Amino acid sequence: MSNTDPHHDATQIAPWQYGEQTETPDDPGDPAEETTPSWLGYQPEPADHAPPPAYPQSPLAHVEYAPPQYVEPQDERAPEQPAADVPVGAGLVPPRSDATPPSPEQAPAPAQTTGWSATDYSSAQRGYTDAPERYRPADPGRAEPSQPADPVPRPEDLLIPDRPAITEAPAQWGWRGHVNRLSAGAIKPTPKAAELADRQAVQDIQRGFSRPMTVVVIQPKGGAGKTPTAIGLASALGASRGGYVVAWDDNETRGTLAVRVANRDSQRTTVWDLLGELSSFERADARVGDLGYYVRSQGEAYFDALVSDDHPAHMAQIGEDEFHRIHAVLQRFYRLIVIDTGNNVRSPNWQAAVNAADVVVIPSTYQRDVGYSGSWVLDHLIQTGRAELAEHSVTVLTAADPDPDRKVRKELLRHFGVRTQNVVEIPHDPHIATGGPMHWNRLNVETRRAWVQLGAVVVHALAQRDQPKR
Repeated sequence: MSNTDPHHDATQIAPWQYGEQTETPDDPGDPAEETTPSWLGYQPEPADHAPPPAYPQSPLAHVEYAPPQYVEPQDERAPEQPAADVPVGAGLVPPRSDATPPSPEQAPAPAQTTGWSATDYSSAQRGYTDAPERYRPADPGRAEPSQPADPVPRPEDLLIPDRPAITEAPAQWGWRGHVNRLSAGAIKPTPKAAELADRQAVQDIQRGFSRPMTVVVIQPKGGAGKTPTAIGLASALGASRGGYVVAWDDNETRGTLAVRVANRDSQRTTVWDLLGELSSFERADARVGDLGYYVRSQGEAYFDALVSDDHPAHMAQIGEDEFHRIHAVLQRFYRLIVIDTGNNVRSPNWQAAVNAADVVVIPSTYQRDVGYSGSWVLDHLIQTGRAELAEHSVTVLTAADPDPDRKVRKELLRHFGVRTQNVVEIPHDPHIATGGPMHWNRLNVETRRAWVQLGAVVVHALAQRDQPKR
């Protein structure tokens, strides 16, 4: 399913171009040869600042919303005489009471519309328009000119906004950021579109919700990158939001989250230990500090990890009832829950996780059999009555190999670009490829930026699913 949200211009994150070099923040580079990181989907541009879209433009789909343009009523004190063949009152908004309906032979001209650029995304989300609020004349039969209503000043108008515009701060990336640092802020080059897009993504991740939200990473095939995707997404969300994020390994058997996250205190507690003491956290006087014994803090990534059991002799599995109890406790102490699942879609805890999901994320490597498995699970969601969940799903293509097959990559982009709401590509990173614990600060800067873009896309999908209680 493709995205049909009229307020969101892009439906996929533009693919990352393999083989191209991007400039790191610490390398001053050459101004004449600087280009925008191609994985963000931007073309090289001059140094002059141009406001970016809220998300990179999609190569596969485009949705443009054109709100009607406000038409100023004419002043009756100096009326403009209509043409003889134009009905009286045709084309005015609203029509006068003495207007006559247009004849069948002469239809009124259609209302003019104006395009809405991608930079208007934030205001479009909140229902703002460029036209000021206006009032109607008291006497409908008298076409007096409308005047803009004077807004009543509020105390908040005197305060400095706590969320500055993304264009206010000078550049921090590339040679522009280098010049800014060397001059101690005396020279403030404007940031390029790629840096502005990254700032916008961080702001989008920080939006609030009306309730705790749950993201579930699903993929029936092993080795598709579920666990690295869960960790990378939780890291981007936690680092940008400042905490209150947990990654939970809901594998029905032995998951791999325990070996892919940091464990600085050599903790041995797992979800089964938490389950044994769960009744104490279901009480009204439960404290979040007591939960720290059962989760593993991830430091600079600002999220906690709740790992699955890895005891060789333990044969029990988390069932549906256990899942719901654990999920209810995590919702009391965290705002965002990222769940890593197993490979068995028939497992009760797998089905319970999908039923609790607000958004599902489908990871895949650049391989046809892995892509097939990801597409198959979309069919499973649709055939089991979860078509809306499939429609708002997000695909993550991760590069396990530094040089994947370009033809397969193109086919996967096209396929999931139609079947899911968004497609985000994560470049190859040697730190992830080692198979050991993933540390946020040890990832390549391009990889961290890609995870942040994924976080912004997922938060936008969550916002579409969030229905506050009125």
